[in-house]
Amino acid sequence: MASLKDLTEADVVALSEAAGEPDWLRDTRQEAFKALADIEWPHSKIEEWRYTDPRRIDVESPLAQAGGDAEARSTGIVDASTPAATLRIVDGAVSDVELSEEAVSKGVIVSDLATAATAHADLVRESLGGIVRFESAYTAANLAAFTVGAFVHVPADVALEAPIAVTHQVTSGGTHVPRILVSFGSHSRADVFIEHSGDAEATVVEVVEVAAASGAAGRVVSVQDWGSDVTHVAWHRAQVGRNADVKCLEATFGGKVVYVRPDVHLAGEGGNGELFGVYYGSGTQHFEHRSLIHHDASHTSSDSVYKGALQGNSNAVWYGNIRIEPHAKATVSDETNRNLILTDGAHADSIPWLEILTSDVVGCGHHSSVGQVDPLQLFYLESKGIPRPEAARMLLFGFFKEVLDRVDLDVVTETVLAVIESGLKAAPTALVNPRKG
Repeated sequence: MASLKDLTEADVVALSEAAGEPDWLRDTRQEAFKALADIEWPHSKIEEWRYTDPRRIDVESPLAQAGGDAEARSTGIVDASTPAATLRIVDGAVSDVELSEEAVSKGVIVSDLATAATAHADLVRESLGGIVRFESAYTAANLAAFTVGAFVHVPADVALEAPIAVTHQVTSGGTHVPRILVSFGSHSRADVFIEHSGDAEATVVEVVEVAAASGAAGRVVSVQDWGSDVTHVAWHRAQVGRNADVKCLEATFGGKVVYVRPDVHLAGEGGNGELFGVYYGSGTQHFEHRSLIHHDASHTSSDSVYKGALQGNSNAVWYGNIRIEPHAKATVSDETNRNLILTDGAHADSIPWLEILTSDVVGCGHHSSVGQVDPLQLFYLESKGIPRPEAARMLLFGFFKEVLDRVDLDVVTETVLAVIESGLKAAPTALVNPRKG
């Protein structure tokens, strides 16, 4: 199978035919391929790739073949909960789909994308490729050549207490190209968990589109818990309709290089979008979260809070942009990024950015910091007889819990904090630079 770099139109058509897709989806793939032909692949002289060298993202290895003998992972955030529905992707193929009686009775749809494109063509066609378009060679290549897909739809006026879960597991090499579409009908309410895991010398080029119709309320959690050989580049974007409310959490712990674009497009008046993130780097890991909150309608509101801790020689970049269009009046927005450096070799870049194109703004702000654990806080806990490792654990948990409490999902909080605790135990930390103490 060809790679993304030497993809041909014949390859695109063959992928569509092999998946049994309808004509309209094949045409969509071909449109994306033609757009890809006119787009330059990223290089480090482009501002968006200034901090993450795209040469570290291998898109010249062949597209991964669907299927394999690996069993689906049975640990993590998804299996710590009791989902209303689960779709599991293993090595480029949907291995399992399960829906509870409640989900079935309420008309919830969880399906592989190829099947949904025929059985629920109107729903899929409405949003697929319309939220994340061709702004990058990666996004155009994904739409042209996605090798596996998932579709989640919560009908209008339906509320689910249990989450819907999508897991993506990689155990084979090559380039994996998944695409996930999540649709919240008007005035629906649901949570969606997307969990990434597995280890191989692999590249994952992913797009997740979230469409929230008027009055919908959705929480979307994406966990990047890859092994040390996986490189992941992804666009995760939510489009928020009139008076809708979407909260998104990115939890990034694993992977060799992870470059994620968590964006929100506030397209309807009165919409609210919130982006949250936690990341914990170690070894030589490199993470970049580059977000855009786009206020494209009046009376919209947004908030973004990302917190990370780094040890070893890991590196993290956070770039947050709030853009308020001239026609978007009376908006409220804020963004915050905090980083803790736990060892001398770790490094973080924090770049807040504002594009305010109107004078009619209720409020807009940004905050960022890179520093160490407060030595006074550490001293205070130790003075109470708390051992230094436990004191460090308490301070880190408090640091991250501020973000996790905003998402307000107990199973997510417990799982994330367990991963952070494991990272603390796995490698030494300095916590306080003796040269500054």
